[in-house]
Amino acid sequence: MPAMSIQQRTALSSVAIAATLAAIKLVAGLLSHSLGMIAEAIHSGTDLVAALLTFFAVGVAVRPPDRDHPFGHGKAEHLSALGEAAVLVVASVGIAVEAVMRLAQGSHSVEAQWYALAVAGVAIVLDAGRFMSSNRVAKREGSAALEANALHFALDMVGSAAVLLGLLLVRAGDQGADAVAALLVAGLVLFSAGRVMRRNVQVLMDRVPVSGAQETAREAIESVHGAVSLRRLRMREAGGRHFADVIVTVAPGTNVETGHEIASAIEHAIEQALPGSDVVVHVEPDRGVEIGQESHEES
Repeated sequence: MPAMSIQQRTALSSVAIAATLAAIKLVAGLLSHSLGMIAEAIHSGTDLVAALLTFFAVGVAVRPPDRDHPFGHGKAEHLSALGEAAVLVVASVGIAVEAVMRLAQGSHSVEAQWYALAVAGVAIVLDAGRFMSSNRVAKREGSAALEANALHFALDMVGSAAVLLGLLLVRAGDQGADAVAALLVAGLVLFSAGRVMRRNVQVLMDRVPVSGAQETAREAIESVHGAVSLRRLRMREAGGRHFADVIVTVAPGTNVETGHEIASAIEHAIEQALPGSDVVVHVEPDRGVEIGQESHEES
């Protein structure tokens, strides 16, 4: 059985922590009648679903290209992130509706017991640790799914802090503070889901990478010595990997061997600038296309 990748190990640890947090938050919320805590439990439950999706998605994403998937399986991470965002939207709407009903009726009595406060405090500490761990691995490995998880953990931390503040205000006599905290959690969840959807839809639609990768690739091509003119550069990304489609022109009469050497030099330059990238270079004779005249190029 092959060893798990670092992305899979990070996702698996998130599964364990999310399951624990969802359970203790739900118990504390039910015992204290705190909608804010129950909202956080639902939020952690969606994180559990998200972490499970991420775990299986990164397992698929690391598979090498095959006959049916010649570009690899990297987009599995982005599909996972979209599924995660959809779950978050449904959960946040339900939380918001219940919070508004409680504020309107004003009939729910919240008991801000010490264990509810303790659970909120522990959740803040765990969320901070999960955020730092997932964010570090996401940046190092270029994982969209882990990046989405890191964002959720950061918002979980803010949500737990809001619940803790709401419970403290309940202890001070303001019963409505708990429902207000639940509304804030719902808003944070919607914000999180919106960002995740936007980012991953752009990747699935093969939008030009927003990380500046295209400009980096252009500079790498320009660093190649010789009479080379860039005619077209198209780029996309999936699963943290960049794909570049390059057309350059050379002086008419350039022999095949020289053209091959130029293409190899360009591929090497881009791969050095963007490690792990997949580069295809096509060399054409210059038929009057001046440097800077690039057709069909994404801006």
